[in-house]
Amino acid sequence: MLRLLSLALSLLASQAMAYPALQDTELYTQKTTDCQDVDLATWQHPARTVLEKNGIKLERVQLCNQGRYPIFQGEVPYDPQGQTKDFFLPLYEQLRKANGKWPYVLVASNYGEMVYVSYPKNDSIALAYENFEAP
Repeated sequence: MLRLLSLALSLLASQAMAYPALQDTELYTQKTTDCQDVDLATWQHPARTVLEKNGIKLERVQLCNQGRYPIFQGEVPYDPQGQTKDFFLPLYEQLRKANGKWPYVLVASNYGEMVYVSYPKNDSIALAYENFEAP
């Protein structure tokens, strides 16, 4: 009986922590419209250079909201929500310059995490996170 109770609690906990599929996240259902894929074979942009120099393997880039809100999707070398601020904060600063201070989303496909990055007028970096079911 005790074993059955443990199994039931484990199943409930895993269901409570289930994340939506990427296409069902707030990013795609509430925050963006008219997302268009960029052809990675021909796309050249300073943001691409920054991402690749930092070891991010781009899988997909989309431009949303009349082409002013990029979504950079790829494998990142570290967990964006882990103890890796020494990696990500310099990356976000480099992307501030490369992307002209426009906000964007970094989708860490290998961690099932998204980082919403914006640059308020006080020159700081604002971050928000959303999780999704990693494939």
